[in-house]
Amino acid sequence: MKMTIINEVLRWNEKKLGKSYEKTAFKWQKISCHTGRRTFCTNAFLAGIPTISIMMISGHSTEANFLKYIKMSKQK
Repeated sequence: MKMTIINEVLRWNEKKLGKSYEKTAFKWQKISCHTGRRTFCTNAFLAGIPTISIMMISGHSTEANFLKYIKMSKQK
C-alpha cells in the first residue's frame, strides 16, 4: 500500500473583490472530517457494500442524494 504524502504543498488561485490571489497550504491542512466521510462512503460503495447500509452510517435519507454525494450514477 502506498502512503499519501500529506506534507505536499497545494497551490490554487482565488478571486476576492475582483483581484486574483495565489493561495498555498499543506495538504494535511485541507483534510477535514468531511474528507473522511466522503472517502468512506465512496470506498464502501465501490467495495460493494449495500447502499442502504452505507446510508444508515452516513445519515443520507435518500439514495438519490447519496449517489450525488459520492458523485456516482445508478448505472455505475
